[in-house]
Amino acid sequence: MSEPRTAYSTAWIADMSRIDKTAWDRLALPAETPFLEWDWLRLLETTGCAAPETGWIPNHLTIWRGDRLVAAAPLYIKSHSEGEFIFDIP
Repeated sequence: MSEPRTAYSTAWIADMSRIDKTAWDRLALPAETPFLEWDWLRLLETTGCAAPETGWIPNHLTIWRGDRLVAAAPLYIKSHSEGEFIFDIP
């Protein structure tokens, strides 16, 4: 007899406000760094620090088991090379 398969799905989400804070922080808080917490990431977006206008387009990867968030990675599409040290070296 085989084990039943559990369906997972992925979603790319362009706005932290579309992700439940409690679900995100359940995954992020054990890492003990504020830089993965929902509040920090949402502030980056709402203040315009991480926004298309600044060259940082939010595009967060989420993995779901049914309607439960089971994995997530805050990701950004970057449209310029500003601030990358490799390009700053003469």
